[in-house]
Amino acid sequence: MRTLIRHPVWRIVAPTLLLALAGAACVQRNVEPIGSEEAASIPPPAEPLASGQQADPDTLAVTRISGVVEVAPELAGDVPANATLYLIVRVAGREGGAPLAVQQILSPSFPFAFVITERDAMIEGTPLIGEMSVTARVDQDGDAFSTDAGDLIGQTSPVVAGDSGIIVVLDERLSGEPGS
Repeated sequence: MRTLIRHPVWRIVAPTLLLALAGAACVQRNVEPIGSEEAASIPPPAEPLASGQQADPDTLAVTRISGVVEVAPELAGDVPANATLYLIVRVAGREGGAPLAVQQILSPSFPFAFVITERDAMIEGTPLIGEMSVTARVDQDGDAFSTDAGDLIGQTSPVVAGDSGIIVVLDERLSGEPGS
């Protein structure tokens, strides 16, 4: 075996083979298979732009979900005037990790109509495909990374790209320690 590795051909082939095998293992582990219907719903990639040409921002946001955020009647008096509303779109069933898309609305009035598109993606170019959940959170301190006792939250799932008329009801008041 040692004699084979010393051969000039193996010095080229062995590292390439190892990289190919390692790459295939990573892809297999990190990619979830999708069905043919979901694959058919993925839009084709845009044509490459000529040098110096700018993309039209309105053509980039082709996928959208829309609806309204309402406050449950029993919590209507608990919305501070200077609150911040966060709309968070995640893959349905996921609790943590980076969201697909987020919007921040300062001092919203309710009911609040929303439209979320790929322009709101956390990572540019991330498509809104598959089943998703929409979470609305009224945050008292305006800090997206903290949840405080008294923040209002609501969620709806599953939704898919193109859905309209989604209703997210803020029907839960968070309890516990502030800043948790």
